[in-house]
Amino acid sequence: MNDKTAGVTGFGYGDGEQPLFRVEPGQDGKSAMEQASAIMACVKRMTLLAATDGEANLGWGAHLMSDMAKAVMDDVELGRQRGSTE
Repeated sequence: MNDKTAGVTGFGYGDGEQPLFRVEPGQDGKSAMEQASAIMACVKRMTLLAATDGEANLGWGAHLMSDMAKAVMDDVELGRQRGSTE
């Protein structure tokens, strides 16, 4: 995979339309997807602990991290689409 991130996908929206964070452009797609997978493994563990141990703050952390992982995956896909049209 020679895909690169597009650098247009944001995450961490607050009260406004502007994202607090954004995926950086030009990152290796394979590496970015590996990072997203690692984040989702943490999310899985955090949601289990939140559900079984009553740790609500872990649930919020998992929610934010899943938003981050989705942004990375979406941005890699946008980069792939852009690469296929060039």
